[in-house]
Amino acid sequence: MIEVAGVIAAFAMIFILRARGIQFYAAITVAAIIIGLTSGGPPATIFEVLLTTLTEPSTWTLCIAVALISVLGYALKETGLMVRFIEGLSTVLPGSVLLATIPALFGFLSMPGGALMSAPFIEPEADRLGLRPEHKTYFNVWFRHLLYWMNPISSSTIMAVTLSGFPVNTWLRVQSPLFFVMVAIGLIVGRRFITVEKDGGREALDPGDMKGVVPILLSVGLTLYGVPVWMSLVVGILTTFVLGRVGPRGASRMVAGGFSPEIVLSAASMLYLRDMILASGSVTSLFDAMIASGVPLLAVAMVVPMMIGAVSGSHSMGVGISFPLLLPLFGAPNIHYTSIVFLGTTCAYITSPLHLCTVLTNAYFKSDMNKVIRYLASSSAALYVVGLAYHLLLNGL
Repeated sequence: MIEVAGVIAAFAMIFILRARGIQFYAAITVAAIIIGLTSGGPPATIFEVLLTTLTEPSTWTLCIAVALISVLGYALKETGLMVRFIEGLSTVLPGSVLLATIPALFGFLSMPGGALMSAPFIEPEADRLGLRPEHKTYFNVWFRHLLYWMNPISSSTIMAVTLSGFPVNTWLRVQSPLFFVMVAIGLIVGRRFITVEKDGGREALDPGDMKGVVPILLSVGLTLYGVPVWMSLVVGILTTFVLGRVGPRGASRMVAGGFSPEIVLSAASMLYLRDMILASGSVTSLFDAMIASGVPLLAVAMVVPMMIGAVSGSHSMGVGISFPLLLPLFGAPNIHYTSIVFLGTTCAYITSPLHLCTVLTNAYFKSDMNKVIRYLASSSAALYVVGLAYHLLLNGL
C-alpha cells in the first residue's frame, strides 16, 4: 500500500512544486526520489538508479539533442534567415494558407512560448483578411503545433521515441495521418473567420529567401535517413552559420545564447523518473489496483494523459510524465496504445489555459481567452475523436 501512496504523493508533488515556481527538473527529481523511498527497496536504490540513468547512452543522446534543438532555433532567429523566408512566403501564398504556414514554420523553432515569435508575422495578413483578435490567436496557436505529428527533430518526438523505444521512422509513420487531420480541422474552422479574400502575389520565391528553410530540411532529411538526431542537428546549425555568414565569434555567441541548461536537466530528470518507476514497480501496483477495481485500461490511457497535458505547461514535459507513468501498464510495446497517450497529452496541452503559447499570443493580440479556448477545445476534441478511432481501428486489425 505504501508504494501506491508514494506514487500518488510523488506526482502530486510535481504539480505542487511547479505551482510554487520550482524548476521542472527539480520537481521531477523529487518525485523520483519519493517513489524510490516508498518502493520498499533499500535507500541505495535512489543512487543506483541515478547511476544507471546517467550511464545510459540514450540519456546522453536525448540531452545533446534537446540542447542542439534550442541552439538551432536561436541561430535561425538571430541570423534572420527564417524571418526572410517568412517574408518571402507572404508575397506568394493565398491568405488562409499563409496564416497556417507561418506558425507551422516557426514551430520548427522549438522554444517555450515560441508562438509569440510568429504572432507579429501573421498580424498584417490577418488584418487584411478581416480576422478578429480571437481568430488571430486561434490560427497562431493551432497551426504552430502541427509538427508534433511529423517533425523528427522536435523535443516531443525525441522524448516520445526515447521513452517508448520505437524507431523514429516507425513512430512518425503512425503519427503522420493526424498531421493532415489537424490541417483539415484548422482550415475548416479558420475559413469561417476570413471575411476578405486575397490572391497570391509573385509566382515564385526569390532564391535568397529559401536559405532559411535549408538548415531545417537538412536536419529533418538526415534524421529520417537514419543519421543520429544530434548529428543531423549539428549539420543544421553549421549550415545556418554558413548561410548566415556567421564568424567564429558570432557562432560561439549563438551557441551560448541558445543553450538552455534547464531543458537539458529536465530531459535527464524525466529519464531518471522513468528508470525509477521501472525499477520500483510502484506505478504498476497503483494501476493494478485501479484495474482490479474495475477501471478499464483504455480509460486510464485516455483520461490520465489529458489531465497531465492540461496542467503540465509543456508538451515535452507532459510526454515525459505520462509515458513513464502509463507505458509499463501495456506490457509488450504497443505503438497504438502509446500513441493514444501521446494524443491525449497533445490535445489537452493545446487547449489548456496554462499553455504558454496561448497565454502569450492572447496577450499580444488582446483577445478574449474564453473564446480562444472554445475554438481550440472544439478543434482539439475533433482531433482527439478522429485520432482515437484511428488508433483503435489499426490496433484491432
